[in-house]
Amino acid sequence: MTDTLKVNYDLIEGIAVITLNSVETLNALDSELIYELNQVLDKIENDSKVKIVLVTGKGKAFSAGGNVKRMGDRTTLETIEIMSHATRVITRITEMKKVFISAVNGYAMGAGFSLALACDIIVAQKNAKFGLSFINVGLVPDCGLLHFLPKIVGPWKAKELIFSGAVITAEEAFQYRIVNRLVEENEALSEGLEFAKKLAVEPLQAMTLVKTIIESSKNLDIKGTMQYETLAQSVLQQTTDHKEGLQAFKEKRSPIFTGR
Repeated sequence: MTDTLKVNYDLIEGIAVITLNSVETLNALDSELIYELNQVLDKIENDSKVKIVLVTGKGKAFSAGGNVKRMGDRTTLETIEIMSHATRVITRITEMKKVFISAVNGYAMGAGFSLALACDIIVAQKNAKFGLSFINVGLVPDCGLLHFLPKIVGPWKAKELIFSGAVITAEEAFQYRIVNRLVEENEALSEGLEFAKKLAVEPLQAMTLVKTIIESSKNLDIKGTMQYETLAQSVLQQTTDHKEGLQAFKEKRSPIFTGR
């Protein structure tokens, strides 16, 4: 285990578990935590042993978002600098050739909500809450939230939630299709790990290409999306996993994928 001041990292059976570990600030995304989070992403990005990435928080919060106490003292240049590092985290998660699962164990507020949304799958406890309190301090949502949320709930509902500074319960988030899996209190991490283990034995190249195409197709028409699909199929049909899947189908057994 790599244990840093504000971010912990474990590798468990091919699953990289990233735990935000700044309990006293409710895992606020301040400059120190963001720096450490980027360091951990550096480690896992090119680590072939890492198949799935699970992100969670320690204590009663996934992440309280930006550290409001420090905002009033920042200069314009300081704000630009910290935002550039924070947005780099979000971009790396959405673009990395790994599947990310967020296990939301409590409050996911502001940019913490954005961090959860950047992941491919969201598992949330029933006591979790997702906050859009930006308007309460005269700011707009950031770290990609204005990109993610309207695509899930629609632009009109997104504006309603943002304008009102809504705090969304886990049940509401599940109804809005923000959350994939809803679990009991204290079960987000265990459920996330269980799901990660199931994904870890699937053909990883196929999953990462699905992720890439879905992200890219947001800005494409149907023809552009189908071109990506055709290219992906042409590549994947040459992989060992594809051949193993075909052989297992013929032999009426479960396939054993290796990620190659």
